Amino acid sequence: MMEMVRSRERVATGLAQIAGLVAMSFLICRVVVLNSLFPCGIAFVTVLMYRNRLNLYLVIPMLLGSITYYGSNYLFYGDIAALLVSAIVFTVFGNRRIDLPARAVIAAIIAISCNCSYYILKHMFYRLSIFMLLAEVILIFVLIFTFNNFFSFAKLIKHSEIKVHKRSELSAEKAIGSTAAVMVLILCGTGVWGLDPSKASLPLMGGLFLTLLFGYCGGIGAGLIAGTSSAICVILCTGFTPAIVMVFLAGGFTAGVFSQESKAMAAVCFSGACLVLGMITTYPELFIPPYEPLAASAVMALIPRRSLMEIRKVFSVIKKESAHSEMEAKDQILKVLDEHYRNFDRLANLYGNARSNRSIISYQFRGMAQVTESLKNEMESVNHGTSWIEPQPRFNIKIGHSAYGQTAGVSGDSFQYKDISKNEYGILISDGMGKGKAASAESSLAVSTLMDLISSGFDVKLALKTVNNILLQQEDDEIFSTVDLALIDKLGGKLRLFKIGAAATFIKRGDKVAAVKMAALPMGIVDGLHIDFINVRLRPGDQIIMISDGVSDANRLDLEMNWLKEVISSIKSTDPQTISDLIMNRAIEAYGIRERDDMTIITAVLE
Repeated sequence: MMEMVRSRERVATGLAQIAGLVAMSFLICRVVVLNSLFPCGIAFVTVLMYRNRLNLYLVIPMLLGSITYYGSNYLFYGDIAALLVSAIVFTVFGNRRIDLPARAVIAAIIAISCNCSYYILKHMFYRLSIFMLLAEVILIFVLIFTFNNFFSFAKLIKHSEIKVHKRSELSAEKAIGSTAAVMVLILCGTGVWGLDPSKASLPLMGGLFLTLLFGYCGGIGAGLIAGTSSAICVILCTGFTPAIVMVFLAGGFTAGVFSQESKAMAAVCFSGACLVLGMITTYPELFIPPYEPLAASAVMALIPRRSLMEIRKVFSVIKKESAHSEMEAKDQILKVLDEHYRNFDRLANLYGNARSNRSIISYQFRGMAQVTESLKNEMESVNHGTSWIEPQPRFNIKIGHSAYGQTAGVSGDSFQYKDISKNEYGILISDGMGKGKAASAESSLAVSTLMDLISSGFDVKLALKTVNNILLQQEDDEIFSTVDLALIDKLGGKLRLFKIGAAATFIKRGDKVAAVKMAALPMGIVDGLHIDFINVRLRPGDQIIMISDGVSDANRLDLEMNWLKEVISSIKSTDPQTISDLIMNRAIEAYGIRERDDMTIITAVLE
C-alpha cells in the first residue's frame, strides 16, 4: 500500500515537473531582448539537449511561445529557424561528447547563419545590423551558461544532494545569479510589464522580490548579486533605464544588512530604500513606480518563516561546500606530497649505503624529499593560518663585481649572485682547476648546479655533496673546483659562509677589516666531503668582499694578506662596483711583471 502511494507521488511529481518545464519553455521563448532579439529560445534548447535529448518534446511549447508574435512587427523568423536547426543538430549529434562551450559556439554559428539567410531570402539584407547580430551572439553565450547553472541548482535541490562532503562546480554566486536571471526572464515572457506608472510590471516586481529574498536569506553578497542579475534582465527586456540598477543594488544591500532581523523589518527597510532612491528629483531616471517595491515586500512578509529557514540552509550549505572543496583539494595535495616525501626518503636510505658511484643518487633523492617536505610544511602553515603577516626583509643588498681572465680574456673563475628566496641572498664564486676554457667549464658546472639546487629547496650541505659527487663521476679527467658560498639572511642580517678550498673573505665594518678563512680541500677530490660553515652577524653598512685565490696570490710573500686588508680599509667609497674595481686594480699592480692568475672580486654592501 505504501509503495503504491509513493508511486503515485512520484508520478504526480513528474507530471508537475513536466508541466513546469512546458510553461517555462513557452514563456522563455516569448522574451524579447533589446526590443528586437530572440536569443533565449536558441540558448534554452541548446541547454535542454545538452542535459538530456529526451527534452526534445519541449521544442513544441517553445515554438508556440515564439509564434505568439506572429503578425507583429518583430522579425523573429530567423531566430525561430535557428531554434529548430539547433534542436535538430543537437538531437542528431547528441550522443557525441560535445561540451557546453563547444555547443555554445555551434548555436551562435547557427543563429548567425539562419538570420543572414532569412534577410537575404527576403531581400532585406540592408536591414541586418552587424551590431545587433554580435549582441545576439554574446547573449546566446551568456544565456546558455545561465540556464545550465539554473538547472544544476534545481537538480541539487530536487535530489537533496547538497552535502558538504560532496564536491560541486556550482558556487553560491552562480546559483544566485542564474536563478534570479531565469526567474525574471520567465516573468518577462508573460508580457505583463510596461513603463506606465499606473500599470504593474511583473518583471520589476519579481526582480525586486528576488533581490529582497536572496539578500535576506543569503546576506549582502547574495542581495547584490541577485539585484544586479535581476536589474540587467529588466533593463534588457522591458526598456527601463540602466539607472535602476542603483535601486536594485540599494535594495539588495539593505536586505543583506537586515538579514539577521525580522523579515517584516527587512521588508519595510527594503521598500524604504528603493522608494527613497527612486524619489530623488534630481535623477528622474531612477524613478520606479511605488507599487512594485511595496508588493515585493508584501509577498516577502507572507512567506512562512520555515520556508525562509530552508532557503537560508541551502545558501549556507552551498557556501560551506565551496570552502570545503578548496580545503579538500589542499588536503589531497598534502597527502600526495607526504606520499612522495616518504618514497624519496625511502629511496635515499636505500642508496645511502652504496659506494660513491651510487651515493649521488642518494643525494638526489634526499634533496627531492627535502623539497617535498618544505612544500608540505608551507601548505600546512597556510591551511592552519599560522602566517597572517609575512615578515618583510630588513636589509637590502647592493652588489658589484670585477673579473679578470688571464687566457684570451676567458676566466677560469665562475660566479653568480641572486635571490635564493624571498628572504635569502646568495653569492657564489668557484675557481676551476687550471686556466682558460677548461677551467671555466669546470667552475661553471659547479656554480650553475649548486645555485639551481639551493634555489630549488635543497639543503646547502646536501647540494654541496651532490655537486662534489658529480665532479667525482668524471672518469676521464681529474676535475676539481673551489667553492666560496655566502648566504645572507635579509631578515636578521646573518651571514653563512661555506668555504671549500676557497680564498679568504673580508668583512669591513667602519675602518676595521676582518679576514674569514677556513681550510678545506676543493670539491671533486675526495668522497665523503666534510662541510662546515661560519656564522657572522652583520649590520647595516657592512661590506662583504669575496675573492678568488688569484687575488690573494698577487702578493705571495704576505701570507696574512695584510696588504689586501690595507687596500680595503683605505677605500672610502661605499659603492660596491667602485670597491671591486679599485681592489682589482691594486691586485694587478701587485702582480707586476709576473704571470697573473684568473681573478674575481664580488662586493656586497648591506643597507
